[in-house]
Amino acid sequence: MKIGHKLQFLCEGCETPVLFSVLDSADFGGIVSCRACGRKYAFDDETLLRQLKQFEALCHQIHDSEEILGSTAIAIDVGSHHVKVPFNILLTRLSPVIELNIKGKKVVIAFRVEPLKDIPETLAASSV
Repeated sequence: MKIGHKLQFLCEGCETPVLFSVLDSADFGGIVSCRACGRKYAFDDETLLRQLKQFEALCHQIHDSEEILGSTAIAIDVGSHHVKVPFNILLTRLSPVIELNIKGKKVVIAFRVEPLKDIPETLAASSV
């Protein structure tokens, strides 16, 4: 079953989200294209690919651990105040992103937690 693309960044040409997954070796050949303007992006740097794979795998693991994380909380101490924030709230309210410096430019790549919920089914079924 196709679950959609997990990573995205904004196209430098048209600001449209470029969707891809580095862990889906059947669909990822090192080059992704913007669906709107056709601009191509090559991922040929081994360090960059390693970092993207680690980031995507980490986000997958967090998502896969949802059951156990539902019983956990992050404790925050501010002076004499102690607040516990349930991990589920963090997962639903915060978006995991990684900022990378690529050829002198800062690029923000976001992990999409529920890609099928925000991609029309016809787009989720077709891949880059």
